[in-house]
Amino acid sequence: MSILERPALAGKAVRIGWAALCLAICGTSTAFAQEGTEAAPTNAERLWPAGMQATATAPAASGDISVAVARDTLDPAPSQDEEWIGPWGERRSLGAAVGEIVTINLLVWAYNEYIRGADFTQANPRTWWKNIEGGFTYDDNHFNTNMFAHPFHGSLYYNAGRSNGFNYWQSLGFSLFGSLMWECCGETHPPAWNDWIATGVGGAAIGEMTYRIAGTVLDNTATGAERTWREIGAFAINPVRGFNRLVSGRSGRVTENPESPEDRIPDVLSNRLSAGVRIIGEGESLSDSSDVHGLFQVDFRFGDEFAQQRRKPFDVFDMGLQLNFGDKNTLGRLSIRGNLFTWDLKTGGDTQHVVAIEQEFQYMNNNAFEFGGQMFDASLHSRFGLSDNWRIRTRLDVIFALLSAVNSEWAFLANDIPNRERFREYDFGPGVGGRIGANLAYKGREVLSAFYWYQWLDTQNGSNINGSDASHSVQLIGLRGVVPVSSKFGIGADAYLFLRDSNFEFFEDQSQRVPQLRIYATWDTWLDGAGRR
Repeated sequence: MSILERPALAGKAVRIGWAALCLAICGTSTAFAQEGTEAAPTNAERLWPAGMQATATAPAASGDISVAVARDTLDPAPSQDEEWIGPWGERRSLGAAVGEIVTINLLVWAYNEYIRGADFTQANPRTWWKNIEGGFTYDDNHFNTNMFAHPFHGSLYYNAGRSNGFNYWQSLGFSLFGSLMWECCGETHPPAWNDWIATGVGGAAIGEMTYRIAGTVLDNTATGAERTWREIGAFAINPVRGFNRLVSGRSGRVTENPESPEDRIPDVLSNRLSAGVRIIGEGESLSDSSDVHGLFQVDFRFGDEFAQQRRKPFDVFDMGLQLNFGDKNTLGRLSIRGNLFTWDLKTGGDTQHVVAIEQEFQYMNNNAFEFGGQMFDASLHSRFGLSDNWRIRTRLDVIFALLSAVNSEWAFLANDIPNRERFREYDFGPGVGGRIGANLAYKGREVLSAFYWYQWLDTQNGSNINGSDASHSVQLIGLRGVVPVSSKFGIGADAYLFLRDSNFEFFEDQSQRVPQLRIYATWDTWLDGAGRR
């Protein structure tokens, strides 16, 4: 007789597994906290030898105003026997990080209990033990709740660690720990695999992205109104980081900026803002059931795998955000891809190749389809110089989806969801895929790009009723062109096609075809280590 056929043993195994998982995460976080606790030289000590009264002048691009900060106006550097100090002056503190995670969960619980009046907040030690005994399942939340709101919640856990002096990997442990705490003890609903993965792993992607973008706004040498507005802007982008800067006094302290450009503004940083209209159809052409709505999108690029000297996680990442006005959700797309490990294959000359392991977060949600997930990519990046002004860049990705989701006609039949509150319209499952893309750039500005993406999803919860087979094949095809009309502005258009072929053992197979056309004006902004240009 197997253990699954003996309920007492199965329950005991689940409890032991939960305890081991909690201990592993807590132990990992503690071990991470102990790494690097030896005193490290601060940026001030690297920049100014003892006794040297130098003046640091921020380099400025053409048209910028240089700001000089005298050495004796800066706060003194901590002594070598003090605790570890990060590049932004943050002191590593395990107690502060864990305390903030507990506080975040208490605030979320209080909001659900006293403002929303939710029916799942009557948690107590008996419900904790019930959750531990029952183990993980899946839930029936809305797509935007599971695939965006939960990862955003996880980003708060992540930044409780990140803004208290911990690195990417250590902060990932904090986001997993915070999510596990909530799944066990923050609500009466059973813990859900999809919540833990989306909150813990997706929270790290959103958390590191907001941590880096907030860093491009901050300036420790600024004073007066400029300093105030910079701190407010960074707080809006990353509230947990802004809170820690405020309570520690660093938000008003004049001191040096991080020495490494990757910690603030890398040598390559670009941003494209676009506004226009979006036409989305259903079927063979845009004329079938087409809708026309306004859109606003951001394409942000931090660092460059071909130019970057440092190779820490998310020293290179890109972020795409799209707001769809008039759709069921204003946030229609959020895409994040960040390099975790990067190696050079060929450097120098007109042709260069780089291999990277990347973390990927995808969220697409509109009236026509839903698709997203937590993924990891093995990527080959190549750059080819055609002339002094023209370059082609390509990428080839092998994609492993830890957990992804896609809309499905039969997902509402899922029969293993406890405490059902609604009928879910999408399936959950892991999967594999591949993507190829290329873009043509003139003087650093992308003018033409194309990509093809295939993703297969093996349904683990949803349309696979009673253990039946169910899978989805998703294809996304895109072509984009931008015509520059000045050094910063341009007119662009792109065409996208979403294809889904779904196969079910018990039901009729389904297919979906969604074409899109977008027309917009663009504003390109470049930043480098010297400022805006």
